[in-house]
Amino acid sequence: MEGDTAWVACSHTERAHEMEAPHVHGHHHGDGHTHTHEHHHATAAVDFTPDYSRQTRLRDVGVSGQAKLAAARVLVIGAGGLGVPVISYLAGAGVGTLGIVDHDVLDASNLHRQVMYDARDVGQRKVDLAARRVAALNPTVQVQTYGEPLTAQTALDVFAQYDLVVECTDDLASRYLANDAAVLTGTPLVLASVYQYEGQLQVVTAVPGEPCLRCLWPQPPAAGLAGSCVESGVLGPVPGVLGTMQAMEALKLLLGLPRPTDHALQLVNLLDGASQRLPIDAAAGCALHGGCVAVARQAMEQAQSEGEIERHFRHLDEAIAAGYAVVDVREPDEIAAAPLHVTSLRIPSGQIAACSLAGIDRHVLLVCASGKRSAQAARTLRQRGVDAWSLAGGVAALELPASS
Repeated sequence: MEGDTAWVACSHTERAHEMEAPHVHGHHHGDGHTHTHEHHHATAAVDFTPDYSRQTRLRDVGVSGQAKLAAARVLVIGAGGLGVPVISYLAGAGVGTLGIVDHDVLDASNLHRQVMYDARDVGQRKVDLAARRVAALNPTVQVQTYGEPLTAQTALDVFAQYDLVVECTDDLASRYLANDAAVLTGTPLVLASVYQYEGQLQVVTAVPGEPCLRCLWPQPPAAGLAGSCVESGVLGPVPGVLGTMQAMEALKLLLGLPRPTDHALQLVNLLDGASQRLPIDAAAGCALHGGCVAVARQAMEQAQSEGEIERHFRHLDEAIAAGYAVVDVREPDEIAAAPLHVTSLRIPSGQIAACSLAGIDRHVLLVCASGKRSAQAARTLRQRGVDAWSLAGGVAALELPASS
């Protein structure tokens, strides 16, 4: 209002001090120490000491808050568009232990939004790339990697090892599993999702009486109803913004910073900049069916009884030899770009619920790009009594057929 714009630069409070001090190559430990970023990663890993002075200067953080972060254990499910900013900011903030769950390999189509990686990383496992990036960014952070998706059999044990979970996949089944595991273990959970230019954010506190994901939507929608980035497209900054918001919510929970007292689903539209909060009434959700814990326990027990839904094959010829009928649930343009080299039935995932597979009297193996849509479609078919399975990792996990 008075014409002073210097406040927008967070470095201005240090400007006088930094002008007095000569530029130093190396590290001086203690308050106000300076360091350069010209070292190679190998050197930095040996003698780098993190400088958290910009955040410890915040009165709500300070030394005690930084100690809380150093002692914290956070699990991040998904190292993609949402997970990249979450992992980066939590590692940069000094969270002591990060667990990272991801079974995908990096595809060239990921790079426009997953900016923690680069073109040289295509084809490598994201979980390994993310761990490597954390080590380069902040060598003091301990990383635990999980190269396979969590299941109803493993989720509870894994969640119990962490103080907080951030769910960053575009897989609805993973989101619901994370919700149920969070409620049953009392572990706070930060959820987010994106669709084209929009995003949603919800914090599940896992406190008895406070709402969870199932209070909003008791059951996952039918396969294909909720579009993925593969089907619907997305601009890179959209998951970047929502993932950054997830990281902020995680840090607020870990540090005990002020948060809204209401329980709401936050909606963000990045085209017009609009943001709104839709209240969630726990009394109108799971409370009608015994409460969040009872609903989550029932869902978890059902998922455990179903057992695994994936089948692992390196070549689809192996699946056919094992007696599976292959059903390709990708969209026509995806199939045209990367056709399967075996005979298959083609049914887009969004139509799977309405299709009759009565003529197929054997196991059904559903195939999509990464295994996410096919897994949800398999669950839908199982509810109709079809012996349906999903190809683990999708087309991306198949080995290319040998050229003749």
